[in-house]
Amino acid sequence: MKLNKIALALVAVAAAPLAANAGVTISPLLLGYHYTDEAHDEQREILRTGKNLYVNADGQQIGDGSRGNDNGGVAKESGLYTGAALGIELTPSTQFQVEYGVSNTNGEASEDSADAGINRFDVEQTMISGNFLIGTEEFTGYTDSAFKPYVLVGAGQSKIEVENQETYAANSAVAGYETGEDVPAGTEVSSSKDTIGNLGLGAMYRINDALSLRGEARAIHNFDNNWWEGMALAGLEVVLGGHLSPTVAVPPQVEPEVSVPPVVVVEQDVDSDGDGVPDSIDECPGTPMNVVVDERGCPVAVDITDELKMELRVFFDNDKSAIKDQYKTEIAKVAEKMREYPNSSARVEGHASKTGPSARYNQRLSEARAVAVKSMLTNEFGIAPNRLSTVGYGYDRPIAPNDTEEGRAMNRRVYAIITGDKTMTVEQTKDMVIQ
Repeated sequence: MKLNKIALALVAVAAAPLAANAGVTISPLLLGYHYTDEAHDEQREILRTGKNLYVNADGQQIGDGSRGNDNGGVAKESGLYTGAALGIELTPSTQFQVEYGVSNTNGEASEDSADAGINRFDVEQTMISGNFLIGTEEFTGYTDSAFKPYVLVGAGQSKIEVENQETYAANSAVAGYETGEDVPAGTEVSSSKDTIGNLGLGAMYRINDALSLRGEARAIHNFDNNWWEGMALAGLEVVLGGHLSPTVAVPPQVEPEVSVPPVVVVEQDVDSDGDGVPDSIDECPGTPMNVVVDERGCPVAVDITDELKMELRVFFDNDKSAIKDQYKTEIAKVAEKMREYPNSSARVEGHASKTGPSARYNQRLSEARAVAVKSMLTNEFGIAPNRLSTVGYGYDRPIAPNDTEEGRAMNRRVYAIITGDKTMTVEQTKDMVIQ
């Protein structure tokens, strides 16, 4: 288990410089059941202990000394698996992960070894592998469902180490000891380092944009020794910077061809509506004054752009990220404007007062406040998640002093900036300034 703790620390250190990038995933703890029963015969062939004698506490020798390596080997029992993984999203539904895990169990001795009194072993199996988690949405199309099935394919290395729990006298050279020497308890008496392949099915359940529950069933094939193992595991996945957003291709706009009829000028023709086009060729009679017309006497349509820029402020209770009812109306107004301006987007910034136990705690609290506003816009008002970005600043950007209650109340906030524009087609007037 000591190696597993080191691996968890390495995962945390490796993830730190990537925290600012979207799509970086960490599974800090994976727990599962590692099934090895089907591989016992093959394991005994590989994990030979090189002994057939056991010396008890009174110095009495047990075993007849005749078996040697023919006494069979050791088979690893099924048991608990613990691991950790660090990954990066390649697409919104597919990622590549590096996983490290340990399964530490007792060893099951062969019948001959047990008859000789040699039946107590510690067996530790460490595995490191690189795995692709390929989401089924790669083939079916992206959806807003929180349930994300995936297929796992990968490869890596497995190392099995066997240690004896009892002193024995070797009848052949093993672990650096000569024939007849006592091999003390805790000596590595056998090991195997092999190439493995992983194949599995699993699913993520996204609790929010940063956290997902993970469950998986996996088959593990040992290529070097041709045996199969199985694993069922579960864990929690953390996403740094938010998931990658799916992109939607927009077809290029093609301007329609406009055919212009020839202009026929009739001398002394009447212009009843005063638009400068004689009635004989005016296809739009009765044009209002001050409206710009084309050569046919019809109003000229122009596109104008209306820009949106609005702000949202939501204040929170101390050490809370729940949105109070009095601000839901303001959030609803933001959602209404974002629907009116389909290409608008919002940057949601979370802040905290300097009252928490640590800067890290305040950082997480500020992020949770920003995510709460984003979740309400998405889940209650139907705004697409890829139009919203969140960031937490902890207590680094106060707008009021933190040494008064009033100042701290002002600093416990979310500040959002909503920007966008929309294009409208209107009739051009003579006093309109076209940019």
